[in-house]
Amino acid sequence: MTPGLFDPPGGPSPGGDLEGGDARQTFYWQDRDKGENVIFRLPRNIRLNDNILVREDEMALFLRDGKVLHLFDRADRYALTTETVPLLGTLAKTVTGIVQIGEVYWVQRREFRANFGTAEPLVFRDRDFGLVRLRAFGQFAYRVTDPVLLITQFVGTRGITRSEEIVRWLRDQLVLVINDTLGELKDQKGLGVLEMPAHLQEIEQLVLARLNRDVAPYGLAVTRIAGLNINLPEEVQEAVDKRGAMATLGVNYLQYATGKAIEGAGAGAALGGNGASLAGLGAGAGAGFAIGQAMAAGMRQGADAGGGPVPPAADRRCGRCRAALPEAARFCPSCGTPVGASCPSCGEGIDPGSVFCPFCGTRIGADHRGGT
Repeated sequence: MTPGLFDPPGGPSPGGDLEGGDARQTFYWQDRDKGENVIFRLPRNIRLNDNILVREDEMALFLRDGKVLHLFDRADRYALTTETVPLLGTLAKTVTGIVQIGEVYWVQRREFRANFGTAEPLVFRDRDFGLVRLRAFGQFAYRVTDPVLLITQFVGTRGITRSEEIVRWLRDQLVLVINDTLGELKDQKGLGVLEMPAHLQEIEQLVLARLNRDVAPYGLAVTRIAGLNINLPEEVQEAVDKRGAMATLGVNYLQYATGKAIEGAGAGAALGGNGASLAGLGAGAGAGFAIGQAMAAGMRQGADAGGGPVPPAADRRCGRCRAALPEAARFCPSCGTPVGASCPSCGEGIDPGSVFCPFCGTRIGADHRGGT
Protein backbone atom coordinates (compact mmCIF):
# COMPACT_ATOMS: atom_id res chain seq x y z
CA MET A 1 0.00 0.00 0.00
CA THR A 2 1.28 3.51 -0.80
CA PRO A 3 2.28 5.31 2.44
CA GLY A 4 -0.25 7.98 3.36
CA LEU A 5 -3.00 6.69 1.06
CA PHE A 6 -6.51 7.51 2.21
CA ASP A 7 -8.45 4.26 2.49
CA PRO A 8 -12.25 4.01 2.68
CA PRO A 9 -13.74 2.78 5.94
CA GLY A 10 -14.27 -0.94 5.88
CA GLY A 11 -11.21 -2.05 3.92
CA PRO A 12 -7.94 -1.09 2.27
CA SER A 13 -9.26 -1.49 -1.30
CA PRO A 14 -11.36 1.23 -3.04
CA GLY A 15 -15.05 0.87 -2.30
CA GLY A 16 -17.80 2.40 -0.26
CA ASP A 17 -21.49 2.74 0.14
CA LEU A 18 -23.83 2.01 -2.79
CA GLU A 19 -26.51 4.65 -3.23
CA GLY A 20 -28.79 4.76 -6.27
CA GLY A 21 -26.59 2.34 -8.16
CA ASP A 22 -23.56 4.64 -7.99
CA ALA A 23 -20.50 3.72 -5.91
CA ARG A 24 -19.68 6.52 -3.54
CA GLN A 25 -16.23 6.18 -2.01
CA THR A 26 -15.51 7.69 1.40
CA PHE A 27 -11.99 8.92 2.09
CA TYR A 28 -10.40 10.01 5.34
CA TRP A 29 -6.97 10.71 6.84
CA GLN A 30 -5.66 7.57 8.50
CA ASP A 31 -4.36 8.11 12.05
CA ARG A 32 -1.18 6.14 11.33
CA ASP A 33 -0.30 8.61 8.57
CA LYS A 34 -0.86 11.82 10.55
CA GLY A 35 2.09 12.02 12.93
CA GLU A 36 3.81 15.41 12.55
CA ASN A 37 2.24 16.16 9.17
CA VAL A 38 0.62 19.59 9.06
CA ILE A 39 -1.14 19.00 5.74
CA PHE A 40 -1.82 16.00 3.54
CA ARG A 41 -3.21 15.69 0.01
CA LEU A 42 -5.52 12.95 -1.20
CA PRO A 43 -3.22 11.10 -3.66
CA ARG A 44 -5.91 11.06 -6.37
CA ASN A 45 -8.47 13.54 -7.65
CA ILE A 46 -11.86 13.26 -6.05
CA ARG A 47 -15.09 12.74 -8.03
CA LEU A 48 -18.63 14.01 -7.81
CA ASN A 49 -20.65 12.30 -5.06
CA ASP A 50 -17.51 10.95 -3.32
CA ASN A 51 -17.49 11.38 0.45
CA ILE A 52 -14.82 12.81 2.71
CA LEU A 53 -14.66 12.33 6.44
CA VAL A 54 -13.52 15.24 8.66
CA ARG A 55 -12.66 14.55 12.31
CA GLU A 56 -12.54 16.83 15.36
CA ASP A 57 -8.78 17.44 15.15
CA GLU A 58 -8.69 18.40 11.46
CA MET A 59 -10.17 20.47 8.65
CA ALA A 60 -10.53 19.65 4.95
CA LEU A 61 -10.33 21.86 1.86
CA PHE A 62 -11.67 21.20 -1.62
CA LEU A 63 -9.59 22.72 -4.45
CA ARG A 64 -9.78 22.98 -8.19
CA ASP A 65 -7.05 24.47 -10.40
CA GLY A 66 -5.13 25.56 -7.31
CA LYS A 67 -8.05 27.57 -5.86
CA VAL A 68 -9.87 26.76 -2.65
CA LEU A 69 -13.58 26.29 -3.45
CA HIS A 70 -14.79 25.13 -0.04
CA LEU A 71 -13.58 24.67 3.55
CA PHE A 72 -15.01 21.85 5.70
CA ASP A 73 -14.18 23.09 9.21
CA ARG A 74 -16.59 20.97 11.26
CA ALA A 75 -16.37 17.29 12.04
CA ASP A 76 -18.73 15.34 9.79
CA ARG A 77 -19.00 13.21 6.65
CA TYR A 78 -19.53 15.24 3.49
CA ALA A 79 -20.59 14.21 0.00
CA LEU A 80 -19.21 16.37 -2.80
CA THR A 81 -22.50 17.56 -4.25
CA THR A 82 -23.97 20.89 -5.25
CA GLU A 83 -25.64 21.01 -1.83
CA THR A 84 -22.38 20.91 0.15
CA VAL A 85 -20.31 22.79 -2.45
CA PRO A 86 -22.60 25.24 -4.28
CA LEU A 87 -19.88 26.13 -6.79
CA LEU A 88 -20.11 22.59 -8.16
CA GLY A 89 -23.38 23.58 -9.86
CA THR A 90 -21.64 26.27 -11.87
CA LEU A 91 -18.70 23.95 -12.51
CA ALA A 92 -20.96 21.20 -13.88
CA LYS A 93 -22.49 23.59 -16.42
CA THR A 94 -19.09 24.59 -17.81
CA VAL A 95 -17.29 21.21 -17.74
CA THR A 96 -19.82 18.52 -18.52
CA GLY A 97 -18.86 14.86 -18.57
CA ILE A 98 -15.84 15.29 -16.29
CA VAL A 99 -15.39 12.66 -13.59
CA GLN A 100 -12.35 13.81 -11.59
CA ILE A 101 -13.23 17.31 -10.45
CA GLY A 102 -10.66 18.41 -7.90
CA GLU A 103 -8.27 17.86 -5.00
CA VAL A 104 -8.78 17.47 -1.26
CA TYR A 105 -6.33 18.52 1.45
CA TRP A 106 -6.57 17.82 5.16
CA VAL A 107 -5.05 20.18 7.76
CA GLN A 108 -4.45 19.33 11.42
CA ARG A 109 -5.70 21.72 14.10
CA ARG A 110 -3.31 20.74 16.89
CA GLU A 111 -0.07 22.41 17.98
CA PHE A 112 3.20 21.07 16.59
CA ARG A 113 6.75 21.22 17.97
CA ALA A 114 10.05 21.34 16.14
CA ASN A 115 13.72 22.14 16.69
CA PHE A 116 15.67 24.88 14.96
CA GLY A 117 19.32 25.80 14.57
CA THR A 118 21.63 27.91 12.46
CA ALA A 119 22.98 25.98 9.48
CA GLU A 120 25.70 28.62 9.15
CA PRO A 121 27.07 30.81 12.00
CA LEU A 122 25.59 34.29 12.44
CA VAL A 123 28.24 37.03 12.06
CA PHE A 124 27.97 39.54 14.93
CA ARG A 125 30.12 42.66 15.42
CA ASP A 126 30.92 42.86 19.13
CA ARG A 127 32.38 45.94 20.79
CA ASP A 128 35.00 43.94 22.73
CA PHE A 129 35.88 41.02 20.47
CA GLY A 130 35.17 42.43 17.01
CA LEU A 131 33.57 40.11 14.46
CA VAL A 132 32.46 36.84 16.08
CA ARG A 133 30.46 33.90 14.71
CA LEU A 134 27.49 32.84 16.82
CA ARG A 135 25.35 29.71 16.63
CA ALA A 136 21.77 29.69 17.91
CA PHE A 137 19.45 26.74 18.48
CA GLY A 138 16.35 25.79 20.46
CA GLN A 139 12.75 24.60 20.08
CA PHE A 140 9.52 26.24 18.88
CA ALA A 141 5.82 25.38 18.74
CA TYR A 142 3.43 26.37 15.96
CA ARG A 143 -0.08 25.72 14.63
CA VAL A 144 -2.33 26.52 11.67
CA THR A 145 -4.58 29.55 12.22
CA ASP A 146 -6.05 29.90 8.72
CA PRO A 147 -6.07 26.76 6.53
CA VAL A 148 -7.22 28.70 3.45
CA LEU A 149 -4.22 31.04 3.66
CA LEU A 150 -1.94 28.07 4.34
CA ILE A 151 -3.06 26.18 1.23
CA THR A 152 -3.22 29.31 -0.94
CA GLN A 153 0.25 30.56 -0.02
CA PHE A 154 2.14 27.29 0.11
CA VAL A 155 0.28 25.01 -2.31
CA GLY A 156 -1.18 27.52 -4.75
CA THR A 157 1.68 30.07 -4.76
CA ARG A 158 4.84 28.16 -3.83
CA GLY A 159 3.88 24.66 -4.95
CA ILE A 160 4.74 23.25 -1.50
CA THR A 161 2.69 20.17 -0.66
CA ARG A 162 4.79 18.44 2.01
CA SER A 163 4.77 19.26 5.71
CA GLU A 164 8.55 19.10 6.07
CA GLU A 165 8.89 21.87 3.49
CA ILE A 166 6.63 24.12 5.56
CA VAL A 167 8.63 23.38 8.72
CA ARG A 168 11.89 24.09 6.87
CA TRP A 169 10.49 27.44 5.76
CA LEU A 170 9.48 28.25 9.35
CA ARG A 171 13.00 27.41 10.60
CA ASP A 172 14.57 29.71 8.01
CA GLN A 173 12.26 32.57 9.00
CA LEU A 174 13.07 32.03 12.69
CA VAL A 175 16.83 32.20 12.14
CA LEU A 176 16.46 35.37 10.04
CA VAL A 177 14.43 37.05 12.77
CA ILE A 178 16.97 36.05 15.47
CA ASN A 179 19.77 37.59 13.40
CA ASP A 180 17.84 40.84 12.89
CA THR A 181 16.82 41.01 16.58
CA LEU A 182 20.41 40.63 17.82
CA GLY A 183 21.50 43.42 15.47
CA GLU A 184 18.75 45.74 16.71
CA LEU A 185 19.58 45.05 20.38
CA LYS A 186 23.24 45.80 19.69
CA ASP A 187 22.41 49.12 18.00
CA GLN A 188 19.71 50.24 20.44
CA LYS A 189 20.99 48.89 23.78
CA GLY A 190 24.67 48.18 23.10
CA LEU A 191 24.15 44.45 23.66
CA GLY A 192 27.41 42.49 23.49
CA VAL A 193 28.08 38.75 23.35
CA LEU A 194 28.92 38.68 27.06
CA GLU A 195 25.49 40.12 27.97
CA MET A 196 23.47 37.75 25.74
CA PRO A 197 23.05 34.93 28.31
CA ALA A 198 21.36 37.37 30.70
CA HIS A 199 18.92 38.58 28.01
CA LEU A 200 17.81 35.27 26.47
CA GLN A 201 14.22 35.57 27.74
CA GLU A 202 13.94 39.09 26.33
CA ILE A 203 15.39 37.91 23.02
CA GLU A 204 12.85 35.05 22.89
CA GLN A 205 9.90 37.42 23.37
CA LEU A 206 11.16 39.93 20.79
CA VAL A 207 11.75 37.16 18.26
CA LEU A 208 8.32 35.63 18.90
CA ALA A 209 6.47 38.94 18.37
CA ARG A 210 8.31 39.80 15.16
CA LEU A 211 8.13 36.27 13.78
CA ASN A 212 4.34 36.10 14.17
CA ARG A 213 3.99 39.32 12.17
CA ASP A 214 5.95 37.67 9.36
CA VAL A 215 4.18 34.27 9.31
CA ALA A 216 0.57 35.41 9.93
CA PRO A 217 -0.05 36.09 6.19
CA TYR A 218 0.71 32.39 5.60
CA GLY A 219 -1.99 31.15 7.99
CA LEU A 220 0.50 30.11 10.70
CA ALA A 221 1.30 31.20 14.25
CA VAL A 222 4.37 30.40 16.37
CA THR A 223 2.95 29.96 19.86
CA ARG A 224 6.22 29.88 21.80
CA ILE A 225 10.00 29.63 21.62
CA ALA A 226 11.85 27.65 24.28
CA GLY A 227 15.38 26.62 25.13
CA LEU A 228 17.03 29.39 23.09
CA ASN A 229 20.80 28.95 23.30
CA ILE A 230 23.40 31.22 21.72
CA ASN A 231 26.88 29.69 21.62
CA LEU A 232 30.03 31.78 21.65
CA PRO A 233 33.03 30.75 19.53
CA GLU A 234 35.73 28.78 21.35
CA GLU A 235 38.28 31.58 21.04
CA VAL A 236 35.89 34.04 22.71
CA GLN A 237 35.17 31.58 25.51
CA GLU A 238 38.91 31.12 26.06
CA ALA A 239 39.43 34.89 26.18
CA VAL A 240 36.65 35.23 28.77
CA ASP A 241 38.19 32.44 30.89
CA LYS A 242 41.64 34.09 30.74
CA ARG A 243 40.24 37.47 31.68
CA GLY A 244 38.43 35.95 34.67
CA ALA A 245 41.56 34.10 35.82
CA MET A 246 43.68 37.26 35.55
CA ALA A 247 41.17 39.27 37.57
CA THR A 248 41.00 36.58 40.26
CA LEU A 249 44.79 36.33 40.57
CA GLY A 250 45.32 40.09 40.32
CA VAL A 251 47.90 39.79 37.53
CA ASN A 252 48.33 41.23 34.06
CA TYR A 253 48.68 39.21 30.88
CA LEU A 254 52.49 39.07 31.04
CA GLN A 255 52.39 37.69 34.57
CA TYR A 256 49.63 35.27 33.65
CA ALA A 257 51.45 33.96 30.57
CA THR A 258 54.75 33.66 32.49
CA GLY A 259 53.09 31.73 35.29
CA LYS A 260 51.38 29.36 32.86
CA ALA A 261 54.66 28.77 31.04
CA ILE A 262 56.54 27.97 34.26
CA GLU A 263 53.67 25.77 35.43
CA GLY A 264 53.79 23.84 32.18
CA ALA A 265 57.58 23.49 32.41
CA GLY A 266 57.33 22.15 35.95
CA ALA A 267 54.66 19.64 34.96
CA GLY A 268 56.73 18.53 31.99
CA ALA A 269 59.82 18.02 34.10
CA ALA A 270 57.87 16.03 36.69
CA LEU A 271 56.52 13.68 34.05
CA GLY A 272 59.60 13.55 31.82
CA GLY A 273 61.64 11.14 33.95
CA ASN A 274 64.94 13.04 33.59
CA GLY A 275 65.85 12.89 37.27
CA ALA A 276 62.70 14.79 38.21
CA SER A 277 60.02 13.58 40.60
CA LEU A 278 56.41 14.39 41.27
CA ALA A 279 57.67 17.08 43.62
CA GLY A 280 58.61 19.06 40.52
CA LEU A 281 54.97 19.03 39.49
CA GLY A 282 53.97 20.55 42.80
CA ALA A 283 56.64 23.19 42.50
CA GLY A 284 55.61 24.03 38.96
CA ALA A 285 51.89 24.22 39.70
CA GLY A 286 52.21 25.98 43.06
CA ALA A 287 55.00 28.38 42.33
CA GLY A 288 54.33 29.15 38.69
CA PHE A 289 52.26 32.25 39.20
CA ALA A 290 54.30 33.44 42.16
CA ILE A 291 57.56 33.19 40.20
CA GLY A 292 55.90 34.83 37.22
CA GLN A 293 54.73 37.75 39.33
CA ALA A 294 58.16 38.12 40.91
CA MET A 295 59.88 38.08 37.51
CA ALA A 296 57.49 40.64 36.10
CA ALA A 297 57.85 42.86 39.16
CA GLY A 298 61.65 42.64 38.93
CA MET A 299 61.53 43.58 35.26
CA ARG A 300 59.41 46.63 36.08
CA GLN A 301 61.67 47.70 38.93
CA GLY A 302 64.75 47.30 36.77
CA ALA A 303 63.20 49.37 34.04
CA ASP A 304 62.15 52.09 36.52
CA ALA A 305 65.67 52.23 38.01
CA GLY A 306 67.27 52.36 34.62
CA GLY A 307 69.22 49.19 35.28
CA GLY A 308 67.35 46.86 32.92
CA PRO A 309 68.10 46.33 29.28
CA VAL A 310 66.77 49.19 27.18
CA PRO A 311 66.13 48.81 23.47
CA PRO A 312 68.22 51.01 21.17
CA ALA A 313 66.79 54.46 20.67
CA ALA A 314 66.29 53.82 16.98
CA ASP A 315 63.96 50.89 17.77
CA ARG A 316 61.77 52.73 20.29
CA ARG A 317 58.58 54.18 18.80
CA CYS A 318 55.60 55.98 20.30
CA GLY A 319 52.57 53.71 20.38
CA ARG A 320 50.29 56.59 19.31
CA CYS A 321 52.15 58.65 16.69
CA ARG A 322 55.03 56.19 15.97
CA ALA A 323 57.63 58.94 16.45
CA ALA A 324 61.18 57.85 17.50
CA LEU A 325 61.75 58.01 21.28
CA PRO A 326 64.96 58.95 23.11
CA GLU A 327 66.51 56.14 25.15
CA ALA A 328 65.36 57.33 28.61
CA ALA A 329 62.17 59.12 27.51
CA ARG A 330 59.06 58.59 29.61
CA PHE A 331 56.83 60.76 27.39
CA CYS A 332 56.70 61.09 23.62
CA PRO A 333 58.34 64.41 22.63
CA SER A 334 55.94 64.67 19.66
CA CYS A 335 52.48 63.99 21.15
CA GLY A 336 53.09 63.70 24.91
CA THR A 337 51.76 60.13 25.22
CA PRO A 338 53.25 58.34 28.30
CA VAL A 339 55.75 55.67 27.35
CA GLY A 340 55.03 53.64 30.49
CA ALA A 341 51.24 53.28 30.40
CA SER A 342 48.95 53.39 33.44
CA CYS A 343 45.25 52.75 34.02
CA PRO A 344 43.23 56.02 33.89
CA SER A 345 40.80 54.61 36.48
CA CYS A 346 42.90 52.99 39.23
CA GLY A 347 46.35 54.36 38.32
CA GLU A 348 48.04 50.95 38.34
CA GLY A 349 50.83 50.34 35.86
CA ILE A 350 49.82 48.26 32.85
CA ASP A 351 51.63 46.77 29.91
CA PRO A 352 51.84 49.03 26.84
CA GLY A 353 49.12 48.16 24.34
CA SER A 354 46.76 46.64 26.96
CA VAL A 355 43.09 46.87 26.02
CA PHE A 356 41.75 46.19 29.57
CA CYS A 357 43.22 46.97 33.00
CA PRO A 358 44.04 43.67 34.77
CA PHE A 359 43.39 45.25 38.18
CA CYS A 360 39.99 46.94 37.75
CA GLY A 361 38.88 45.78 34.29
CA THR A 362 38.55 49.29 32.82
CA ARG A 363 38.77 49.46 29.03
CA ILE A 364 41.95 51.39 28.14
CA GLY A 365 41.68 54.09 25.49
CA ALA A 366 44.36 54.57 22.87
CA ASP A 367 45.65 57.71 24.62
CA HIS A 368 46.54 55.78 27.79
CA ARG A 369 48.01 52.59 26.31
CA GLY A 370 51.43 53.94 25.47
CA GLY A 371 53.76 51.70 23.49
CA THR A 372 57.31 51.14 22.38
